[in-house]
Parts: sequence; C-alpha cells; structure tokens
Amino acid sequence: MSMRIFVLAALFLLSLPTFAQPALRVTQLAEFADGLSQPHDAAFSPDGKLIYLTDMRNSRIQVLEAMTLKPVGRFGAGELSYPHDAEFDQAGRLLVADTGNDRVAIYEIKGAEAKLVGELKGLAGPEGVAVMPDGRILVTNTRNATLSLFRDGKLVQTAGGPGSRDGELRNPHDVEVASDGTVYVVDSANNRVQVFDAALQHRASFGAALGLSGPKYLAIDGDRVWLADEYNHRILLLDRSHQLLGVLGSGKRGRAADAFHKPEAVLARAPYVWVIDTYNDRVVLLRID
Repeated sequence: MSMRIFVLAALFLLSLPTFAQPALRVTQLAEFADGLSQPHDAAFSPDGKLIYLTDMRNSRIQVLEAMTLKPVGRFGAGELSYPHDAEFDQAGRLLVADTGNDRVAIYEIKGAEAKLVGELKGLAGPEGVAVMPDGRILVTNTRNATLSLFRDGKLVQTAGGPGSRDGELRNPHDVEVASDGTVYVVDSANNRVQVFDAALQHRASFGAALGLSGPKYLAIDGDRVWLADEYNHRILLLDRSHQLLGVLGSGKRGRAADAFHKPEAVLARAPYVWVIDTYNDRVVLLRID
C-alpha cells in the first residue's frame, strides 16, 4: 500500500505545471475603461508620456496619459477598421495594424491630434507591427500565416507560411524587435513564441514548457519579456533566456489588480506594467512591488 501511495504521489508531482511560479506582487495605480470595447495593444509615445491604445471594436485609437490613464483624446473613427496593434517608427509616426482594412495605417501625431498620411498595403489580416533598428517595418498576417517586411514603404521580403515546424506560423499575432535586432513573433495558434534573427532566420521557439494557451502580444523591457497568455487569463514575466520569473493572474477569469479576463497585451517600463485586459474592456496600470 505504501508503495502505491508513493507511486501516485510521484505521478501527481510530475503532472504539476512546469511553469508554476510565485505570483508577482502588485499595486494597482490606475484604471481606464470608459467606453473601451476589446482594446488590444498600445504603444508609448516617443517621449513616454502618452500611450496610444488600439480600441479594437470601436475602430479607433484612444490616447491616455501613461502614468495616470487619464484620457487625452481619440482618433481614427471612420478611417480604421478593427485595429489591433500600434508602434511608432523612427520618424515619430504612428503605425497602426488596421486589420479590417488589410493595411498598416500611418499617422503623423501631435499629442492626441493625428493625420493619416500613408499606408502599407498588400497585407492579409495584419495584427502585429514592429520597427527594426534599421527602420524596416515588420507586419504579421494572420490570414496567410506570414511575416511581411517593408523598406521605404515597399514590400521586400515575406517569411513564414502555414504550419507548425520551425519558421512556420499559425494565426501569428504580435511581432516585437529587440534593440539587437532579434525578432519575436507570437505564434498564437501554435501556442508558442518564435525567435528570428534580423534576416528572419529561425533561431529558437519557446512556449511548450509554459503551458501557453492562445498567447497574443508581448513587450520587451530591457532584459525581460512580458507575454499576455490570453486563454489562461494571465501575464507572464520571462528573462531573455525565456525562463519564467513570475506570473500576474491566477489562471482564472476575474477583474482585480491581479485578475483578468482574456488579456491580450501588456506594456512595461520597470517597475510599472500596463495590462490590456481585453475582455474586461479596460487597461490597468500596476506597480510591481
């Protein structure tokens, strides 16, 4: 009997999630929810004082003060269709993954005032956009499972394609680029993140050991990576070796400083984290204690 109990205990321990980590301790500093409808991702202004939030189902951009989440203004209504991601380029223009219009919309920005000045076309359900250190622009295409690379407004390279092997994608969402040119692509339907070099050659993948379920958008903050794990209702903090450091959220749906409902994105600037709590229709500013 004792041997049977020992075996059962061993099997139980082996079945525990490999990603178990102490929850991060946080203090909620601010929240904004007024009129939002499934917000998806956001970008800091070049001076870091504002965030530009893609208010997806309202088809617009909401502008908020970064450290208070007080609304400053909004734009894009009538021009955008279900925008998912936003990023500033090296010229200070805001690039918006304008998903429903199959393009990246380009805005000249002054505070909450914006003027549509261009677009990148030939895309298929773009949901992520990022800028390379040399100014090239990367876009994820969810419908055809590819990455599109633009230089000076022209498509110069396509990578990826449907599948689950290294370098292949299924429903890719976010793309982010580190300062050294390393490219991170959230390969959502494959429940992983793929890492590429600046030439878009596959270098690594991670996610299986983390138990990811529908990861969507990530943020790079120095030598740390934050990842929104949507269907697990949590935000993960990783080091640049992709090892788990801590977790925000219990893994169950909720609405609190440390409880979310299918969060899709996160911004980070230590010790602060902005969680885009998509299906609670809000964004929350937290301090990691």
